[in-house]
Amino acid sequence: MRFWMILLIPVIAFSIGCGKPIIMGTPIDKAKLEQIVPGTTPEGKVVELLGQPMKTEAVAGGMTKHTYSYYEEQPRFWSKNVQVKHLLEVYTKGGVVQKYDMKKEGVDAE
Repeated sequence: MRFWMILLIPVIAFSIGCGKPIIMGTPIDKAKLEQIVPGTTPEGKVVELLGQPMKTEAVAGGMTKHTYSYYEEQPRFWSKNVQVKHLLEVYTKGGVVQKYDMKKEGVDAE
């Protein structure tokens, strides 16, 4: 009986702590992001490269903000969960990209 308890406790702890990863959104590829040139890239090209934005809204100055986000969390039994967050905001005016802002948090933040 004691042998089974010693064996069972780590197995249960490992299975609870190593669950499935949580993934929301699509990763934002750096190579695709480099193809976006402010002042020249049309809005349609952004959608072609990155897909449909998570959110689109009108902002000051007659611009439109398209928001893309990606979130991933890898559960860890032995330490804090590993998280990766990307947030890309693309600002367009007249159907042309004016600027974009990429924010990264987590293990791959540069």
